[in-house]
Amino acid sequence: ERRSPRVDALIDDPPPGPESSPESAVLTTADRYYLGWMEYQAGHGVEPTAEELSAHLAQHGTYGRGGKPVSPANLRRYFLPSRVYHVWAEHRTASENPAADAVAQHCTAQGITGQYNKPITTAYITEHADEFERRWQALIHHHAGAQHG
Repeated sequence: ERRSPRVDALIDDPPPGPESSPESAVLTTADRYYLGWMEYQAGHGVEPTAEELSAHLAQHGTYGRGGKPVSPANLRRYFLPSRVYHVWAEHRTASENPAADAVAQHCTAQGITGQYNKPITTAYITEHADEFERRWQALIHHHAGAQHG
């Protein structure tokens, strides 16, 4: 079986409206994995292993293909982007346009590195800035909905 390389498939159908509207900020699969990753850390005080995250997601109703727990190998792909997004989001609380160099330096200070222990670069942050902002807006929308729901 061949699987599509797309990892940010929409879970929900976006409501009608312009792409940039907050109403269209729906959670993607990656966003849901990030939320589970954060929930696990809030409850346990440490970052989960991929196996622990898989179990945590299943306990909270998030499953992979065929209604089975999400495979740890699949989840591992999301750890680096989640770590970097988390740092970016800290900067986003202080500024509408976080400085990519400051985020990259903060990642280095926290020991967050890319493949082969290479530092997270300003180019990496810039390349992912639109996705980070989309996630920021989707999470704001999600949290607002959870408080009113």
